Amino acid sequence: MKNPKNFPVIFALIAALALSGCSAVAPTADQSDSAKPSSSSSTAPSSSASATPTESRLKDLTVDMAMSASIPSVCGFPAGKLSKGVLQKKHPQYSNASVPNIPSKKLVVAGDLTGDGIKELAAVIYCDKGGVRWPSHIQLFENTAKGIAALGKPFQMSDVNGGARGILESLKFTKGQLEVTDRQLMPMDPAVQPTGRIKAALKWDGKKLVATAIQDLANPENGTLKTATVNGTWCQLSAQSKINSKKCLEINYPQLTQKGQDPQSLTYWVNNGFTELAYFGAPLGTIYTPGAKIKDPANPSAPTAQQDQYRLYNSQTQETYVRQGK
Repeated sequence: MKNPKNFPVIFALIAALALSGCSAVAPTADQSDSAKPSSSSSTAPSSSASATPTESRLKDLTVDMAMSASIPSVCGFPAGKLSKGVLQKKHPQYSNASVPNIPSKKLVVAGDLTGDGIKELAAVIYCDKGGVRWPSHIQLFENTAKGIAALGKPFQMSDVNGGARGILESLKFTKGQLEVTDRQLMPMDPAVQPTGRIKAALKWDGKKLVATAIQDLANPENGTLKTATVNGTWCQLSAQSKINSKKCLEINYPQLTQKGQDPQSLTYWVNNGFTELAYFGAPLGTIYTPGAKIKDPANPSAPTAQQDQYRLYNSQTQETYVRQGK
């Protein structure tokens, strides 16, 4: 028979083991909560509370989105929504007008034109009021929290091609700009029979598309015109180096306007590294950029002093114009 004196010790051990087993099976409420993952750490915050406008934008714009996008008014048609690339509305005046449409999915391209890291779409849109063809338009579309939306107004290709009619040959995105290939209307061409051909670079200036360069593909020897060197207001400079603000030219290539006269279409070519402008076969002048210190071999009488301004010099009339504000 076991020693009764050992019973208290045995009972104490059994009680301790019982208490230990209970704590392992049924933890306290505090222990139970700490053992489970926190709901705040495992559940992502709602998108409505934390999403930024960039996060909520569409990941990518696609060609098909452009085919069903809303567009502003163009060719006199009211604004509306495209269906399969065609505006389902009639012209308010001309029943036989060609409705605004995207003529080919190949004329829709994507790229970041605004510099915000998000791609925009550029699409060629063709329309007219019936009769002869019109120049093409280019419409930009941006990516917003609500989906695809038109960015700016339609760009008219007549702003760079002299008014040549028809659909663009090609549209590409390269180096942050659009590259378009199109016909060019030369000064003596009928509007529907342009003989020129150009490649133009277009960039977004924050409000609209503008041309930065024009390359003459029909006559490669003419080189590439940088529009920044010719566009602007040019006022005549007298022999005493005084500016005549009443005799000024407004150049927005390929168009030249002057007070009291009809707009005229310009052509250009490069001669000895200098850009020369003409209209209807008559020379307008040679552009001299600031800092030019050598005489133009083709125009030895051209002024070369005070080359701190852009100058337009006509060697036939001996007229000199200086560009204002630049």
